[in-house]
Amino acid sequence: MRSTFKILFYINRQKTKTDGNTAILCRFTIDGKNTTIRTGEECNPSEWSTKQGLTTNKKTNQRINEFRELVEKTYRDILTREGVVSVELIKNRLQGIATNPTTLLAMSKVELQAVKESVGKSRAKGTYLNLSYSDRNLREFVEDKGVQDILISTITEDLIEEYRFFLKKHRLKSSTINNNLCWLSRLMFRAVSRRIIRCNPFENTKYEKEEQKIRFLQKSDVMKLMKMSMNDKEAELARQMFIFSCFTGLAIADMENLEYSHIQTAADGQRYIRKERQKTKVEFVVPLHPIAETIISHYRNEQERNEEQQTMKEKGDSLVFHRDCSRSVIDAKLSIVGKACGIRQRLSYHMARYTFGTMSLSAGIPIESIAKMMGHASISSTQVYAQVTDRKISEDMDRLIAKYKAKDKNTTNAITNTKTIPLVVNSNDRKEETA
Repeated sequence: MRSTFKILFYINRQKTKTDGNTAILCRFTIDGKNTTIRTGEECNPSEWSTKQGLTTNKKTNQRINEFRELVEKTYRDILTREGVVSVELIKNRLQGIATNPTTLLAMSKVELQAVKESVGKSRAKGTYLNLSYSDRNLREFVEDKGVQDILISTITEDLIEEYRFFLKKHRLKSSTINNNLCWLSRLMFRAVSRRIIRCNPFENTKYEKEEQKIRFLQKSDVMKLMKMSMNDKEAELARQMFIFSCFTGLAIADMENLEYSHIQTAADGQRYIRKERQKTKVEFVVPLHPIAETIISHYRNEQERNEEQQTMKEKGDSLVFHRDCSRSVIDAKLSIVGKACGIRQRLSYHMARYTFGTMSLSAGIPIESIAKMMGHASISSTQVYAQVTDRKISEDMDRLIAKYKAKDKNTTNAITNTKTIPLVVNSNDRKEETA
């Protein structure tokens, strides 16, 4: 049954201000329930017409009519998007008060806005961009279903399988599909916390299986990068930062925010970096490798030449790696550096971090120490590198065994193919002997 909706403009003649004017109020009623809201307009009680709900001032009447249109539009929007409308919902929408969204896309919008507001505080900008991509995919999915939005209370576990099929149809990677499914499940958990639904229908969802591949460089490839020098300033910076990460394990976000004040000296004279990770806010402590220290000294000397007017204190608190270009430009330059060095794999700063982890394990450093140096919140994250190292040792051993097997086979063939004296005498030879 269609709800009854009425709008009434009125004034309270008993409440007047010192200038003799009184506020113009708006009362709207839905199915017998009503609420009142201020319009922001005023008039003299003598100018007000109770029958018409207007004043004698044309400009004021124009603004009242615009307010009426706004109330009617808000009523239609809420009814269309959420299927249910109430006087509280209209009043809250008009006053800009955030209410608990009851539809899927509305919940996604609110959650994404909350993430956006936390960027730079507890979230990185990259996190917001990734979640924006998940929000966009979800909106395309809802549009593909031929509806404007979906009531959260009507969602069942079948929806996530439909969404999984939709994502697979677009040939997305397993990791990307899982990220999108996680966003959908996150919205349902948020709906549970706000008591919109009793339980998350996707709580037992199985995600796409994927083998975690750790891409890292061999020492020979790292040596190639160290021997190469780039004429392009940005490419050279990309190369130096990659090498720095290979010997410190710092992620790109941590290198971008690395200051000289983060570099400290222990009582024994050992230099080390102490800093919180931008991503997890977990503190990491990593000894400064001589190669990494050489890179820092290089950029500090360069900055001192360019910034002679700065005080030493200001220099000490400045960033180690100054750059005037975006991260995407640095990533593109790093790819060029890799090709110039003859490295087949596409270089990334995450690869440099993985290289540090695997090289540290291969050098015999305890996994607990590596976890502290890399700023892992859990040692299970570090154990991935141990699996890679074990697999690498196994593959090297298999190649060694195969090499010796091939060598033994060649030796056997050589022995088998050696010409020996025949045991049976040729019949012609026998005839000659008889003659």
